[in-house]
Amino acid sequence: MLNGTDWQTTHPEFIGDAQRLLNRCQECFAHLQLIADDRDALECLLDSLSRLSQLAAHARIGCMAELCKDMRQLLDIASTNQRLNDVTLAVLEQCLTLLAWQLELIDLRTGLLPLDDGEQTWLLEQLAATCEPDNLQHTPVPDLAVAQAPG
Repeated sequence: MLNGTDWQTTHPEFIGDAQRLLNRCQECFAHLQLIADDRDALECLLDSLSRLSQLAAHARIGCMAELCKDMRQLLDIASTNQRLNDVTLAVLEQCLTLLAWQLELIDLRTGLLPLDDGEQTWLLEQLAATCEPDNLQHTPVPDLAVAQAPG
């Protein structure tokens, strides 16, 4: 409880700012699908994820902050090791879909996010498997049947 004030009152611009950053992430991702080695698109994505992580941490949306931070770190590893491939992009797309759902499901009164972290943990493990240099084989990415977030 927030001592009689809504979470949205203490963080009035979070949803709009987070949606703009998520949209930028999705635009950068779409560009990377066309040109996987586009450094500008990747830098834009990394910057947007970093800013979204900071924004979510400030608004006390811990799982969203961690997802963005971890995605950013793993993508940075992937780009350094030139491992931004179709499999990595497929998992990244699922991560961005989960991020969109997280944003959609934030309780505006309490700031709580009623999701367990199992899917997030699994997706980050899959992303790590495609990004880290120690993982030489490409892990097949099963379809998660994650529905597209409204929006």
